[in-house]
Amino acid sequence: MTTSEEAPNDALDEVPFDGREMLMVHNMFRREFGLMPRVVRGVAAGDRARAQLVADHIANVSAVLHHHHHSEDLHNWPLLRERGGAEVAAVIALMEAQHEELDKAATDVDAATEAWRATADVEARDALADALDTLLPLLREHMTTEETTAVPLMERHITAAEWNRVVQTAAAGADLDSEGISLSFGMLMYEGDPEIVDAAIANMPPEARPLIRKLAADAFAAQSELIHGTATPPRSTQL
Repeated sequence: MTTSEEAPNDALDEVPFDGREMLMVHNMFRREFGLMPRVVRGVAAGDRARAQLVADHIANVSAVLHHHHHSEDLHNWPLLRERGGAEVAAVIALMEAQHEELDKAATDVDAATEAWRATADVEARDALADALDTLLPLLREHMTTEETTAVPLMERHITAAEWNRVVQTAAAGADLDSEGISLSFGMLMYEGDPEIVDAAIANMPPEARPLIRKLAADAFAAQSELIHGTATPPRSTQL
């Protein structure tokens, strides 16, 4: 795959979007959300410090999910609708409907996370775990459906350069500091195809690339130790 380190975006105008990039993002969500209910239920009642730590992690991953879906709604679907015509209409309608359903479930997770953060009691903890259990099957179904229906259309109608611009816009909108960028890429890199990881890092601002390459894996390992008790948590395929 040609990365943006090897060629500027205008040289990627004829290169199609690579669906492995979406798979890398989805596998991160499958893993991180899939591990959350057990982590939450493992926090002792009244352990405010642990509840705060886990709540921060859930809030961060949830924010990435919200941002990811917003970017798709704002950028990906309009491009497909413009270029694919009737071929893509039903798929886009399904994606938008699933996003709406997921947004409601994810908003419930957000509210339950903040309620638990405030009290660290058993009722709030169990309510959050239940909200995550409700979100998970919806999220898994959506990602699988998107991979089998929307991603092939994106590979046909969207270029690598256009995808890169969407990613760059999303990264700028997320307003992450260097630590947040490193952790986000570390979560992606853990299961990502090495070639796609290289392309994703190359798509970031030049001054950020060395920092990401140096710190991302360590940031993910440290966070996983805090949240899961291991630097190598189960992968999405193991859940």
